[in-house]
Amino acid sequence: MKLHCFLLSTLTIGCIVKDDADENPRCSGETIICTIAGTGDAGYNVQNQQALDTDLNNPNALALDGFGNLLINDARNFLIRSLKDDGVLESIVGKQNNTYAQEGPAIDSPLKDIADMTIGPDGMLYMVESQGQQILMVDLVSGELVVLAGSPGEPGYDETDVAVEDGHFDVLTGIAVADDGTIYIADAGSNLIRSISTDGILSTVAGSDEAGFPLIDEGDPNRFSEPQKMELHDGVLYVADTGRHRIVTVDLDTGELTNVIGDTDVRGYMGDGGDWSEAKLDSPYGFTFGSGGRMVIADSGNDAIRAVLTDGTIDTVSGRGVRGYAGDEGEAEPASLYLPLDVIYAEDGDLIFADGGNAVVRRIDQPNW
Repeated sequence: MKLHCFLLSTLTIGCIVKDDADENPRCSGETIICTIAGTGDAGYNVQNQQALDTDLNNPNALALDGFGNLLINDARNFLIRSLKDDGVLESIVGKQNNTYAQEGPAIDSPLKDIADMTIGPDGMLYMVESQGQQILMVDLVSGELVVLAGSPGEPGYDETDVAVEDGHFDVLTGIAVADDGTIYIADAGSNLIRSISTDGILSTVAGSDEAGFPLIDEGDPNRFSEPQKMELHDGVLYVADTGRHRIVTVDLDTGELTNVIGDTDVRGYMGDGGDWSEAKLDSPYGFTFGSGGRMVIADSGNDAIRAVLTDGTIDTVSGRGVRGYAGDEGEAEPASLYLPLDVIYAEDGDLIFADGGNAVVRRIDQPNW
């Protein structure tokens, strides 16, 4: 009888015996890793069926809605899926059609390569179309999709402080929404962080653009290279500067970048057991913050999830094995991962991550690092 992970009510995730689901026993003892969505086969087979029977294709972004559901960006299937408390993976945005999003019912809209998504303070789902050059919003109650900004099929860069309806974007890769409604966007095609104010002004916040395609000057800490996911934490904007193998903070007044973790322009897999700020990363894509503001990172190029521990050191908490898909139902640390792309905490303290290369979403039972 095989153990599986299953989504329980209020997003309480635990390993249950699939043939005896009524008992709903929690994992206990050693930290357990298991799969909660996907089969391990990249592709498409069904919609609105049990999550563990549903093929995913490059899940790359996760979010928690206000109804206790886990949202999964099934990127290469061009769908946003919602993991319900009965274990069903319901499609809520997209119709498996790779073209520019359109306003109207979200379930009837195509999607053009969603790269990131987040739930705003208003409870809306915000998304960026990396190849569609659009910023989208979905009302999760009415199911309506609205295009907030962008000119599909017209990539480009405008000078700062223009009306958002006149703005252009290149390759959008990250999004965060502040409590006051300001939207921050990572435009990896132009290596910029940009913002949309509540009064509709598009501005450049950080980065440097030269004809839309800046080159990195070694030694210049204020240049991005393919910025990806972002988080607002305690009023501070953090950005995964993926091409430079680091995570930085952005001074929203001056645009100055400050290295938080990672060695600029030097990829590596070093630092475990030492001061977390001195660790080396390889193409980090996603990250999140746990109790006490401690960071957990999807260290994508190293096929690992790494975490800042209570003593201020960093350690690999999952992914010490050889790249692959192995380790479910056992301790998280020696499990094998393949290109983890995003990581979030559930309300009950479980850690959930998108194991993109394995086409699954996995869960680590209430880590106590």
